[in-house]
Amino acid sequence: MSDEEYSFEDDGGWDNVEQFSANGWEDTRQGTQENEGDSDEGWENVSERNHDGGEVADDASPANDQPANELSSMPHLNEDWDSINAALNKQAEEEGTKKKSNKVKRLTKAEKNQRTTMRLAHIVCLMAREAEVNRSINDVSLQALLRSIAPADLEAIFKKDKFRDVAFLVQNLMQWFRHEFRRLPYTSSKHAAFNITVGSLMNVFFQREGHEHEMVCLFAALCRSWNINTRYTCSLDTPLVLKRHEAFDPHFGVDHSDDEEESSHPTRLHSSLRAWCEVFTSKEWIHVDVIRNLLNQPLEVERLRGRGSIMPHVVSFEASGRMIDVTRHYASDWARTQVAQCNPVWWSKLLQVGKYADDPVDVDEKLPMPTSVAGFKNHSQYCLEQHLGLYEWIHPRKPVGLFKGLPVFDRQSVQALHSAHRWLRQGRVVLASERDNPCKKVPKRKQPVRPTENFANPTPFSVATAVASADESTISLYGQWQTEAFVAPQIVDGVIPKNEHGNIEIWSDACLPIGSAHIRLPRAKQVATKLGIDFAPALVGWESKAGRSVPIFDGIVVCDHFVDMIQDAHSELEHSTVEKALAQKKKEIAKRWGIFVKKLLLRKRLRDEYG
Repeated sequence: MSDEEYSFEDDGGWDNVEQFSANGWEDTRQGTQENEGDSDEGWENVSERNHDGGEVADDASPANDQPANELSSMPHLNEDWDSINAALNKQAEEEGTKKKSNKVKRLTKAEKNQRTTMRLAHIVCLMAREAEVNRSINDVSLQALLRSIAPADLEAIFKKDKFRDVAFLVQNLMQWFRHEFRRLPYTSSKHAAFNITVGSLMNVFFQREGHEHEMVCLFAALCRSWNINTRYTCSLDTPLVLKRHEAFDPHFGVDHSDDEEESSHPTRLHSSLRAWCEVFTSKEWIHVDVIRNLLNQPLEVERLRGRGSIMPHVVSFEASGRMIDVTRHYASDWARTQVAQCNPVWWSKLLQVGKYADDPVDVDEKLPMPTSVAGFKNHSQYCLEQHLGLYEWIHPRKPVGLFKGLPVFDRQSVQALHSAHRWLRQGRVVLASERDNPCKKVPKRKQPVRPTENFANPTPFSVATAVASADESTISLYGQWQTEAFVAPQIVDGVIPKNEHGNIEIWSDACLPIGSAHIRLPRAKQVATKLGIDFAPALVGWESKAGRSVPIFDGIVVCDHFVDMIQDAHSELEHSTVEKALAQKKKEIAKRWGIFVKKLLLRKRLRDEYG
């Protein structure tokens, strides 16, 4: 049987037939077997419909005379339309999922500043808390109790080896302390109380058991009771605030509710690993961990905390209350740790609190020189010239060693370079003798081309133009040793000094010319123009718009003896402006009321005339 016997007169017939589901075709076949006459009548009804919904001739198709079993030979009737539709829908969903891009919502400048402020405040709170814990360790009664229960053997060892190896003495103290006191398992539950005070440490002493942090405090007090120079060291865990949670660890206020889910390398939860001790030997400070029985193994702290964990800030507290940053001593990857730290200037100022002049041996002096070229990158003490940034320079150039033929310089010799304009923002100007001798010349950042510039007339080529463009494409950089303090110019005959753009740059009050004043009034420029007073718009900063740097102007700069005159005139102008605005508003109100009354009169007249 050919396909022509089942074709409609127009192409739209099969579109209507294919809308039936597979179940519909099965029902049609069963009806054909039970009642052939009914099936023929049904097929006539189907075949007599064309695409437009009209009727065709009764003899348009001889399919009514064919047996029902021949319907199975039609390729259009054997398709499983449910499966086809499901497959098409699944394919469409997959394509739609691929097209969807997970756009990362960038933090705004205000949100970044807010989170940075929150983190700095968190660090300050932790520092204050640990300083209070250090004061509790210095309690004389607590140290006397710990000293009183020490066995006579320790007394004999200390009397015999008083001026010998301190590490050996501390090791004996660790063995006795671990045998005498029992550590309770670590918990991060929000219901656990970790308020370390002198009273809580006394309770731990009498019960002979306590949590890890309390045990570290007791051991530090024990060492200080034996006149051993001991530091109480802790890690200030201040994670970056990514999202807010409800559960917080009350020990340090650190959120641990989703640590295992958010981090690919979760830390171990059976121990806090946040505090330990340091004792001073004859040459250096050594690490002492009484909980894990570790002595002089500082790099083991990060490894025991878990794979991938870092400690951005590690602080040691002396008995006098002085705080020392010892992060480098415990960082296995200093470059990675340095990235996670806060502002170094702010951090150094925080460490100045309670600082004394008699500084002990610093851990930085004991850092060895790296054994690879990559180790010099971002090193705290040493650097190679090839690792300098674009705006960095070495001054003075005094090598402290050699590494594979390359001179090694002290990190403190690395100086920041700025352009002459940038130095002016900081209140310094380049010396006249150094203007032709910059340290570096770097390419200038290209500004995006405006659409109107594409249609501008091109500049004819010339040698002078090429040389000028080459000079304009680079920026000269200078060091601080090539600058001097900026001295504001003196105003002569009431004329404000201006730059080539007709304004004056005011980065601070020191940039104001002598005898001038900065007026920040909204219409000060308009008032000064009407009064005929010489002024200069004050350029106070730059902002980025559409990829370009746009100047920010705030007020004007005039002679100081014109300030009162401009302020009085500005007050009168503001008063007249407000009066004009009120008069205009009253006029507009009266006009609208007039329109409203006219509409009311018109509606009344229409109702009176037409009911």
